[in-house]
Amino acid sequence: MNKLTRTLVIGTGALLLSACGGGGGGSSSDTPPGSSVQGETDTRASNPGPTTRTISRPLTASQSELDHASCDQQRDLSGGRSYRVEMPSRVDGAAIVFQVFEPAQFDCRTEHPLILQGHGFSGSRSTEAGDDPLAPIAPLVSAGFTVISIDQRGHGESGGTIRVMDPDFEGEDLVQIVDWAETHLDYLKYRDDNLLLGGIGGSYGGGFQYLLYNVDPDQRMDAMVPHITWHDLTYSLYPGEVTKNYWLAFLSLAGDAGSGGSMDPLLRSSLLEGIVQGRFPEPALDFVHYHSPSYFWENERGLELFDSGNTQEYLLDPITGQIPVTSGGRYVIKTPQKSPYPVDVLMFQGMRDSLFPFNEAWENYKELKAAGGDVRLLTYPFSHHYLAPNVGLIQETLANLGFYGEALPELPSAGLNTLTSCGDISANQAAVAWFSEKLLGRGDADNVITTGNQVCYTLAPGDAVSAPEVTVGGTRFPVSYDILGEAIEVTALTGAAGLLPTLVPLSTLDTDGVIAGIPTATLTVGAPLSGLEGRCLDESDPVFGTGTCDAILFVGVGVIRQGLNLPELIDEQVQPIRGFGQHEIELTGIAERLNSGDQLVLMLYGQHPTFLGAFSRDLTVTAVTVGGEVSLPLLTSDGQQALAMSTPD
Repeated sequence: MNKLTRTLVIGTGALLLSACGGGGGGSSSDTPPGSSVQGETDTRASNPGPTTRTISRPLTASQSELDHASCDQQRDLSGGRSYRVEMPSRVDGAAIVFQVFEPAQFDCRTEHPLILQGHGFSGSRSTEAGDDPLAPIAPLVSAGFTVISIDQRGHGESGGTIRVMDPDFEGEDLVQIVDWAETHLDYLKYRDDNLLLGGIGGSYGGGFQYLLYNVDPDQRMDAMVPHITWHDLTYSLYPGEVTKNYWLAFLSLAGDAGSGGSMDPLLRSSLLEGIVQGRFPEPALDFVHYHSPSYFWENERGLELFDSGNTQEYLLDPITGQIPVTSGGRYVIKTPQKSPYPVDVLMFQGMRDSLFPFNEAWENYKELKAAGGDVRLLTYPFSHHYLAPNVGLIQETLANLGFYGEALPELPSAGLNTLTSCGDISANQAAVAWFSEKLLGRGDADNVITTGNQVCYTLAPGDAVSAPEVTVGGTRFPVSYDILGEAIEVTALTGAAGLLPTLVPLSTLDTDGVIAGIPTATLTVGAPLSGLEGRCLDESDPVFGTGTCDAILFVGVGVIRQGLNLPELIDEQVQPIRGFGQHEIELTGIAERLNSGDQLVLMLYGQHPTFLGAFSRDLTVTAVTVGGEVSLPLLTSDGQQALAMSTPD
């Protein structure tokens, strides 16, 4: 194995750990092996300064072997320590474990804001102060912040089952942690009698920030830095009513492997049922929607206040036992917010993310921007696509060996810092600058976030453009073949026969430009034989759907570079559509630099690696006709305005 190959393997392994399961680290030398749990009710003022606030909710907490530093008592103010805390959950008594990192130097006059840090799915809390850009601790404590790194429910040393950011379980645990901090840490900083609170973390560690923002009755969240996280899990796992089988399998296996079998039975059984039947169970869609920011902001599924009990009817061991079949039931206790409050958010997303694509960040951006906070959206090359079986990653790596050779050295954290940059903007430096401005009132974040715009698109490793807003739609192109001046509808193969894409020419550029934003499409899918649509069955066997005309296509935008013959699927992103009829859809967000002479094409797949094993199983439909139009966000080379170009009539 040569040095570059070894570097790539080491660095990519670190990326996988950071994305969906990392953040653990070993025990620090000053971390006690355990703590004595004791119940208590504390109604004292949480901050002895002029902006005191009283915690009146019942609290249960532990006394760690290290005494909490205290400005009030002038005790243990050397700074830089960390210690473990354990307490029972107010919800069900399950252990809540977290690590407190004190600021490097205490200042009892100006005091210290609190930042919560979260790990990836199947990961665990940080016990040592590092500089991982998805969840840095060392630069934050050096800058004067207190950091609490959390073992989320079912992860690490925390008890209970993993319910994927359930408002009534993980949500209540998070509120309890903040209550504990206000009760025990008298050096925390306040503004207008409200705790100055921030959050940071990637993937699952981004999801907890939105959850706490939405469920905390005291609305204490002031600034967030969420990385590569979700807006609506129904879209993440079931876009276009097509199951992301690869990710369902990965999350099921990783969740149990990383937590010792602590996945909630309903979640586990739903993931497996989605793979087997090719459709996500309706009760499970309610379940995951309730665990998404979109429920609190939009509640598209119309969930109502209702508690159906628990999920103990589901088998705990679907591998050695029978595959469980989900049944009806909702688990809704908390009602949506009517008016989200302003919060300052610096969000990062990966343009090639196949689990939580750019569209998820865009939806979160719109909601939080409307709430009145300072909201920025930046992207970078790093994302969950490093875990997906897409050949596009191999192509990208080979095309950028020099960049990855520098980005993935022997020390993985340094490589990750390079991969989490939008142009010359480092995610790590941007996060520290963001919290310093928003929570401490120091410095100017724009000195680090230098785009001058709200949105930064990464086009390729080391190449980025900024834009004032996200472009949705854009220049329109017909989806048809031009045969001797006559528009002919497209025929595309479905199922196993559609492994290679059907290409639909759109336009050849006569100038340099950028495609960046969210394409849209209005497509009509029909049967290749007249009269077939009228013979489609309403019901059939649940696995294959024989005779139901269950057609599935995957739609993406590609480019054929000047002088080449093979198309490149931009950012390896596709959007599924299912069934005959008209589909008005947003395609998955993309960003790519284009050159004069490049040809844009629409790529229609019958199957795609992101949806491994999810394709039309109905053998009565092996091909479909497709017509309509697609709108592409074509911008000038600097990303500032629409690219002027002629379009077909």
